[in-house]
Amino acid sequence: MSAPLNERVAVIWTSFGPYHLARIQAMKACFDVRAIELASDERLYRWWRGAPDASSYTLTQGAWEDQGKIVVTGKLWRLLDNLQPTVILVPGYASLPALCAAAWGRIHGAKTILMSESNYEDHPRGVLSELLKRTLVTLLFNGGVAGGRRAASYLRRLGVPQEKIASAYDVVDNRYFASQAARHRDDAGESGRLPYFLFVGRLAPEKNISILLQAHVQYLASGGIWPLVIVGDGPLREQLHEQARTQIQSGKVIFAGHKNIHELPGFYAFAGCFVLPSIREPWGLVVNEAMASGLPIIASSRCGCCDDLVENGVNGFVIDPRNPSALAAVLERVSGMPKEERMRMAARSLAIIHGYSPERWASEIQRLTGILCGKDVRRGMYRTV
Repeated sequence: MSAPLNERVAVIWTSFGPYHLARIQAMKACFDVRAIELASDERLYRWWRGAPDASSYTLTQGAWEDQGKIVVTGKLWRLLDNLQPTVILVPGYASLPALCAAAWGRIHGAKTILMSESNYEDHPRGVLSELLKRTLVTLLFNGGVAGGRRAASYLRRLGVPQEKIASAYDVVDNRYFASQAARHRDDAGESGRLPYFLFVGRLAPEKNISILLQAHVQYLASGGIWPLVIVGDGPLREQLHEQARTQIQSGKVIFAGHKNIHELPGFYAFAGCFVLPSIREPWGLVVNEAMASGLPIIASSRCGCCDDLVENGVNGFVIDPRNPSALAAVLERVSGMPKEERMRMAARSLAIIHGYSPERWASEIQRLTGILCGKDVRRGMYRTV
């Protein structure tokens, strides 16, 4: 990584979870970082919270969903007045606080960077609304950072030039998941336990778990023996339990409930394959976690990460999320592989995910900041233009 830039960077998120904390920590090698969360909690995700950091600021206590957005926006403006950042990383453009942060930056001469994992295919898009977004993005932002190819393509549609787009927004602490999964495996020894298919995420409509359950029923009917373990909670819990009632009684589906970052490695450690069948998924950070834990991947073609992280037939498979029979066939294919072949796929997952780390994210932000601020990060000198 190049020498640190002399820039004070404010990075803003709704609330801090493990993914955000890992990125903040990595950025500290490059910048004078001031991390701002709009609220201490977010019911949508139920993040595990670590110890507070002296360079972090929490604008409001309690769940984000309960906060008055105008009040939060006022607090954010005043905090930015106090901090005087030279660069601001802004979480999207769809909320009042985000627009406030971008406007503050433009008024005060700070470089504003849009953090986005949105894809054009996520939602139906209207011509007028997209034109308005493009105008807004062009006026308020100097550059952007995207999760992957699809998000970068959408940023270009919104008017951000390719040379002002950084990558590697969607990263996790790879070392943590790799080491903790390995520890669980070492502690268990050669237990001879049966592998299982693993899903981790919210039990919500966009995750498409109903289709996964249908596919697993077909897989079992064709002679498959791997159980399905579902980790997470959400609004469809009771409905999915009812759908899987027979499978639960036979021990073929296990609903493990919500688990925090300290509990997840124990599930990744002994899975045979990770499955994410979402019908709408801007990226899918659980895929990063599973790959860092050394697993083959089955991912929906609607997951933003599949273009970047899944090499079809090499470290996993990309499936049509609307076709349970096709998914069932892939489940059968994976569980029928010799263990050595699955291990080769797992090794490829580890190699791919090595390039998607918090350090890579920080390096990308450093590179983009250098471009926006007119500084050559390779030489540590400002260019004269």
